[in-house]
Amino acid sequence: MPDINEPQDTVMPWRVSAADLPAMVLDAPASDRVFLLPDSSVDGVAVYRDDVAGMVKTLRHRGVDIDFAVAREDRRYLSEYSATAVVTTMCVAVVTTLTTDLVKSIVLAAWQRARSSLGADCPPEQVDEARVMVKVAEIVRTDRETVIRGLEVTSRLADIESLIQAAVSDPATAELPPADPDAAGPEGTTE
Repeated sequence: MPDINEPQDTVMPWRVSAADLPAMVLDAPASDRVFLLPDSSVDGVAVYRDDVAGMVKTLRHRGVDIDFAVAREDRRYLSEYSATAVVTTMCVAVVTTLTTDLVKSIVLAAWQRARSSLGADCPPEQVDEARVMVKVAEIVRTDRETVIRGLEVTSRLADIESLIQAAVSDPATAELPPADPDAAGPEGTTE
C-alpha cells in the first residue's frame, strides 16, 4: 500500500507569458540552447543563487548548451537561499520545440542543481530521490506568431525525464494552439 503522506507527482501547465521572460530569451534565435531563468527578481534585477555559475560551467563541460537568461551585467547572485528552496524549483526556457535531447539537457541541469544544493559529497542515489519542480517555458515561432507554452513538473528527480517526455508526447500538449489574432500580444505573442 502506498504511503499516503508521500507527495504526488504533478504535471501541469505553467502559466508563463512573454512578460515573464527576459528579452534575451525572447529575442534568441531558435536553437537547442537551454536558458536558466533567474530564481527571483528584486526591484527588476534578476537574482540567481550564488553557485549557479559553477553549475553552468559544469553543464557546458558535460556538453549541455546552457546559458543564463539574463546578461551578466543585469544579474546578481545571492547566497541566502536554503538548500530545500533551491532543490525544489528550477526554471528554464527553450526557444524551439522540446526534443528528447533538450529534455535530457534539462534533466541533467536539474540533477546538477540538486547536487549543488545538497552538496558535492551527497551520493547520486540521494540526489535522484530529491523532490524537485522543473518549470519549462517552450517558445515556438511560426511564420505568423510566437507561442509560449509552459510546463511544470514536480516529482522525484529520477522520474522527471519520463514525466516531461510523456507530457511532450501528449498530443494535447504537443500541438501548437491555432492562431488567434485576438489573443496576440504586442508582437504577435500568445500564451
